[in-house]
Amino acid sequence: MNSCFHCGLDAPDETLVARVQDRDEPVCCLGCKAVAELIDGSGLASYYALRDAPTAGAPPESGRYAQYATSEANYVANDGEFKTATVFIEGMHCSACCWLVESALGRLDAVTDACVDPVSHRLTVNWRDMPLVQLLEHIDAIGYRPHPMTGDSEPETLELRQSMKRLVVASLGMMQVMMFAIGLYSGAAQGISADMEHFLRLVSLAVTIPVVAYSARPIFIGALRGIAARQLGMDVPVALAISLAWLGSVYSTFTHGSDVWFDSVAMFVFFLTLARHFELKSRINAGRRADALCPLLPGTAERIVNGAIETVPSSCLEVGDHVRVKPGSFVPVDAVLQAERATFDESVLTGESEGVVKQRGDTIVAGSICLDASVTLEALRTGNDTVLGQIRSIAQKASRPAALRLADRVASYFVAAVLVVSCVVAASWAILDPDRALVVTLSVLVITCPCALSLATPTVFTAASQRFANAGLLLTRNDALAALAKIDTVIFDKTGTLSSGQPSVVGCETVQDEDADAVFRIAAALERHSAHPLARAFACDSELPDASDVRTVPGLGIEGIVDGRRWRLGTDVFAQEIAAEAAPTVNTAEAPCGRGFSPDSADATTSVCLANDAGVKARFSIADALRPESAAVVRELKNAGIDVQLLSGDRPSAVAAAATELGIASFTASQRPEDKLDAISKLQRRGRIVLMIGDGINDGPVLAAADASMAMASGADLARHQSDIVMTRDELGGVLTAISGARDATRILRQNLVWAVSYNALALPAAAMGIVPTWLAAIGMSASSLVVVVNAMRAGSEVDQNIEERESRVHSSLTPELRRSGASA
Repeated sequence: MNSCFHCGLDAPDETLVARVQDRDEPVCCLGCKAVAELIDGSGLASYYALRDAPTAGAPPESGRYAQYATSEANYVANDGEFKTATVFIEGMHCSACCWLVESALGRLDAVTDACVDPVSHRLTVNWRDMPLVQLLEHIDAIGYRPHPMTGDSEPETLELRQSMKRLVVASLGMMQVMMFAIGLYSGAAQGISADMEHFLRLVSLAVTIPVVAYSARPIFIGALRGIAARQLGMDVPVALAISLAWLGSVYSTFTHGSDVWFDSVAMFVFFLTLARHFELKSRINAGRRADALCPLLPGTAERIVNGAIETVPSSCLEVGDHVRVKPGSFVPVDAVLQAERATFDESVLTGESEGVVKQRGDTIVAGSICLDASVTLEALRTGNDTVLGQIRSIAQKASRPAALRLADRVASYFVAAVLVVSCVVAASWAILDPDRALVVTLSVLVITCPCALSLATPTVFTAASQRFANAGLLLTRNDALAALAKIDTVIFDKTGTLSSGQPSVVGCETVQDEDADAVFRIAAALERHSAHPLARAFACDSELPDASDVRTVPGLGIEGIVDGRRWRLGTDVFAQEIAAEAAPTVNTAEAPCGRGFSPDSADATTSVCLANDAGVKARFSIADALRPESAAVVRELKNAGIDVQLLSGDRPSAVAAAATELGIASFTASQRPEDKLDAISKLQRRGRIVLMIGDGINDGPVLAAADASMAMASGADLARHQSDIVMTRDELGGVLTAISGARDATRILRQNLVWAVSYNALALPAAAMGIVPTWLAAIGMSASSLVVVVNAMRAGSEVDQNIEERESRVHSSLTPELRRSGASA
């Protein structure tokens, strides 16, 4: 079966062809036949030469993207089966472009997922069994220029320079044409010779050629893409208006007609190019919001091999490699400190530039800065597996918000309605006053351009997302803004969320014949393999035995083989399932592993049990202090009319003590993941809009099920991936910022939509009645778009203001002791 020469779809009817450049080319439908022959008849057949894909037998590296054949590893994350890459798409101008790219890639069997962010114009694509070069050529085949991105790629700057060039050409052309227009208008009022009038028209024609051919080129390309994709974008009526006005002026010039509109064409192109240039600058700044959280990691690293130091690309480092980091240098990978003690700047995640002292065995995140003498690190995670790499990947995979998808559909229907109304207006004026029919129709096409409607939603999301990133809040799902604005219930996990996440063992009970130090080492050996916040309580500087066949059971505990014996550490029920029924006699241990334990356990402590097949061997009491700002955050939420609840897997006494201290009336303890999920579902069935905040593996299912969810960047990988917002700063006040910022953004979004609809509702009748001249229509359209963009920027400024107010309220509510403890933490 042949492929359609125009759109690339299957062409089942082999008799249906289009005549292009004196050749019969197969097409799939009459629409593609008409468009292909129209393009050829207009002398634009070179369009197909530029967008045709390579033949099936051509090697991938034979095209313009051959350089990526040998450097694919620098741009692609490969987990063995699937490949993932982020590609900046140059030449996109409206929502139809997003749809076209996603649809074209979606037809490829190798592509499993493709999503274009309409704000940043970045494509996140997952595929398999295809070289990157071939994927890029498919994108190029539909008329766009793909640029694969690494962490420090900035292809947007090229598009910004091209936009500036087009703006300069349009502005110079507009100024010159307006000078000639003054002469034509004055001559019409005071008298002008026919030769001089014809001369001024010819000069105006010459000046507008580069304006139309160069500055307006993206508009015509966008319109052609929309027609080819059978998607009516906002470029279609704009391109139609420019074409009719310019061609009509050319015709009138050579036939000595009564009117020309070269000045209106130049003015229209200039204002539209100006609005798009400002929108492009705003989009580029917002597109860097994920990268703003991640400083440029070093391109090379010093790897230690057999005592010798060799300089290698950071991308070549593997888990287990030993790396030397000099003072003032960035850490290239997540690593374990091998030195006894060192200080690091971890502002990349915490936002605090004050140095953090690390001990041997502590984890250092990529992007941290070494502040001491040269240290040796052992690579723990590399590339996209690092904490920063995962955060960046999550941000780049953010889906298009439902509100934006709805706006795309509305804009498409609106364009169709505009075209229909324009035809009706043209027919009506052709009967009433044929001389004004073209002028009035042009005004209708120009003034009703849906630029403001198309920009109303993405610009708000752009501003809010950028400001959220500045506040240490990384949106991983843009729909979360709409849900956050309606939140009426907030549910907190306790450990690592309301608490500091820095637990310590404060009590240890062992059976009579067990050595406290020995059982602590066994527990520590198991917890080395756990991402649960409580595992940090078992950090130990001494050498530990190896643990194998380790298995984590969310909400219950962990089990594995240590010294040839299977052990379990966790809740009493979970641990004792492996043990024979017994009632062991216990004694209090004094100082295993160099720690001073107390037999007295406060209600706020958590108890975990260690057992093997012979019975219970020890029980540890773990305390985790509440965050200094937790009480203030809970109070602010309650003052805002939001119901606050606490769901925790911890034991009842510890949860009750924390809830009492924080003033939370509704709390439930001993919650397994399925219990939390059931609790969320019950609230949602009652019509509640729920925000869940957690950070553990056991919180993954409930984070995904909640209407909106937030997680700490220091939490488990699963929690970060399932949450809608990642709080990159270790500070719970981000919850208040997220909710208030989402409400502000939603309010401004409604204002933008009301303005865009109201403007068109008022402007359309005025233009259809012939009240609005073409030049004023151009100004009105551009002004409407600029109003939407400027108003959207308020979403960002109001988020900033809310951040300052929230920090002031939270900080002022802390006692001096809590302020100092928070600073030291």
